[in-house]
Amino acid sequence: MGIDGNHTKIAVLQTPDGRGSIELLEYTHPDAIERQPALPNEIGMHRVAFSVDDIDEALAVAAGHGCYPLRGVATYEGVYKLTYVRGPSGIIVMLAQELQKA
Repeated sequence: MGIDGNHTKIAVLQTPDGRGSIELLEYTHPDAIERQPALPNEIGMHRVAFSVDDIDEALAVAAGHGCYPLRGVATYEGVYKLTYVRGPSGIIVMLAQELQKA
């Protein structure tokens, strides 16, 4: 990582089908440097998306951690119900529920 003597906590989340995963890191040493949340069009990693089975349930869990929809919940072309919340370190988290086909 280019930081001598760093210490981190690492969690790896794996998708139910075992085909994908995401690694989350929290630096415990040296101390984190707080910055303003990045704008969506700035260079760097600013967002991550998750497919959820029930967007209302996912939003209830997010609210328990102080994360609320940035602009409500929308339906995208009748295919997805989706929303964005601002998560840890200002990262934008998209939650998307695929709508059932009739």
